[in-house]
Amino acid sequence: MGALAQAHVLAQTPPVSIEFEPVEDTATTAVDAARRAGALSLKARSIVVEGRWAGRVDLGLEVCDVVTPQNIAAAMEALEAAITRTPAAASVLGKAGEAEVLQIAVDFDTRPGVANECGDPTRTVGIVFRPHHVRVSLERVGDNVLPMPRSALATVFEDVPAPLRALNPKFGMSVDKAFGTSFGASIDTNLLALAAPASKGRDVFDAHLQGVQSTRAGFYRVDGDLTYRLRQDGPILREVQVRAGGNELREPLVESEHWQRTGELGVGLRLNAADRLRIALDGSVRSSTDDSIPPDAPATRVKTQRFAGRALVDALEPPGEGFLRGALWQETASVEGAGHFSRLAAQVGYAREFRVGGGPTLGLELMGGGGVVSADAPPSERFFGGNAPGQFLYDGPDASTLLRAPRGPLLRSAGLNQVSLDGQRGGTRYWQFNAQVALPIHAWSRPLIPDEDTGLVDSQGRAVGLKGLLGKQVDVSGPTMYAATLTAQGVPPDEAQKQAKAAFAEVSPAVHFLVDSASLFAVRPLLLLDAAGLSDEADSASWVSIGAGVGVTIVTARLEAGVMRTVSGPSIAAGRSAAFLRLVFQNLF
Repeated sequence: MGALAQAHVLAQTPPVSIEFEPVEDTATTAVDAARRAGALSLKARSIVVEGRWAGRVDLGLEVCDVVTPQNIAAAMEALEAAITRTPAAASVLGKAGEAEVLQIAVDFDTRPGVANECGDPTRTVGIVFRPHHVRVSLERVGDNVLPMPRSALATVFEDVPAPLRALNPKFGMSVDKAFGTSFGASIDTNLLALAAPASKGRDVFDAHLQGVQSTRAGFYRVDGDLTYRLRQDGPILREVQVRAGGNELREPLVESEHWQRTGELGVGLRLNAADRLRIALDGSVRSSTDDSIPPDAPATRVKTQRFAGRALVDALEPPGEGFLRGALWQETASVEGAGHFSRLAAQVGYAREFRVGGGPTLGLELMGGGGVVSADAPPSERFFGGNAPGQFLYDGPDASTLLRAPRGPLLRSAGLNQVSLDGQRGGTRYWQFNAQVALPIHAWSRPLIPDEDTGLVDSQGRAVGLKGLLGKQVDVSGPTMYAATLTAQGVPPDEAQKQAKAAFAEVSPAVHFLVDSASLFAVRPLLLLDAAGLSDEADSASWVSIGAGVGVTIVTARLEAGVMRTVSGPSIAAGRSAAFLRLVFQNLF
């Protein structure tokens, strides 16, 4: 058996297509491998394209054709063109901050045939083309820390129904002790692209709609917004946003319920402060109506107008295994008929995937934070602890869970908004510390990109594996060839080198993680620790909980489930133990 890998990276910073190895060169390498395996001058008894491209591409190579360097090169070129020049590739190039890696492997089965293939089964060879196509997000940097490939095999994008291509749906399920079992879905679409599919404009008019419905007591969350994004070409300023939206929710709040309706107008800036350092600055005006519904008392209504600001920083630690996120929220609000109050909250998180030999990675997540709100804030505006509806480290910067300040400390051994000072009263100050370790089990995982033999050797005569080849192409060949392409287009050499370096500084950490560490599937036991505290002018309390669970990644599905138990601290009305589950399907194609 012989093997070859051909790789490409496509990134938008601004849109650019970067090819590391010309098809002719990689085909020659394939033919060299085939020649060593005795596959040349043989007839092709079978031709297989693995994955969802099977039978969809005219390779120009038929069964019983003699295998030659020319038809192997033509077949690879046809497959490359079909994958990288479809609307799938165009959609990636049209979205700021995404990259994709295309790997094409060619295997030759030189064992004698078992039937009367092509007249002489001893003079035949089986050929297998295996394209792998993976997308990564450069905007949602935290996604790249997860061992979560976007597509295991190259997708026939035209076979995806048009509504799915346009709406980018995402589905999920979660279990919370207080909120109950819930199912959610969201859609995101660019209205400008819908109105003019052929348009190649840089500006985007996004429409987002998300809904979560619980099977218990009618709890739900609905939010939507329209965001106009003006792309910028400056060295620091990447984007200016104008946003209008709203939400409605009904959630548990200790022994009562909380019902909220909000309208919002906001603006935002997205900055590139340095390589692998992103800053999001947002400000908004919000108008909300909050109803607190106790079980045996009349409901109370509070109408609030507030000015809210948020600063969020994402930093990716090279070569892509570490991710740091920090956020600061500030609010100044006026309550109809009841004066003013202010809120300040901060949170920081760090996630890192540690390589353990050549097997799956060990995952570590750490979070900490705290906040303070004025003592005269309405009862529903105080801090309550418990499970959280979002994931601070991995939600996108524009997610509603990150645009709004935290409701209180994360304590997964309690249901949503169930931790208070006296069973009813929230705190005016809070703090939290959370840790999670995902333990690698080699037998329960499979690498996204196996370290197959490429048939190449380095200057010392050592065999070069697929991972090493792709890494060298990202670090050395890619920037050099891209700079040469820019120079040929008229860009001055010094500026071409600068642009090439900047483009690959964006792409290389994510690609290195995918090449070296990402898993096609992985099952990892989880160990968890939460510590949290609440206080006000009259009282204070703290809690510690520990737990265990399991994290499962299968292509585009990610599941986390477990049980947490409070081992110290005051009693919690709903009990000291809670199970949690979160299942998410995203980038379905």
